[in-house]
Amino acid sequence: MILTEKKKPQNKKIQAYRRGIYAEILAGLYLMFTGWRVLAWRWKCPLGEIDLVAKKGKIITFIEVKARQNEQSALDSITAHQWRRISNAADIFMSRQRQYADCSWRFDAIIIVPGKWPKRFKNMWDD
Repeated sequence: MILTEKKKPQNKKIQAYRRGIYAEILAGLYLMFTGWRVLAWRWKCPLGEIDLVAKKGKIITFIEVKARQNEQSALDSITAHQWRRISNAADIFMSRQRQYADCSWRFDAIIIVPGKWPKRFKNMWDD
């Protein structure tokens, strides 16, 4: 007799991680198709992580990517604490990338909702 083991459903954390990677790839493609150059993907430093860093002309944007079932839940999931971490990481990124010293910078969010084109929210966080 041959025993077969049932395939266990994937852990929810693994599924969420994969969904996040997929959303970041889609967001990066969206940026490239709209004329932005992606400078960094999943950029990490001791103070935090930035999902995407992109440049167009003299503007650098630090982007948080969220994939949710609807736009409102994605926007609600971005907290002030999260933006502060991204802001601190952006300060470090800019201090290490002297070639972008003459650029202005901002914080954006790209929302990925199933069945819809990515939606971008500009200047999400102002100090």
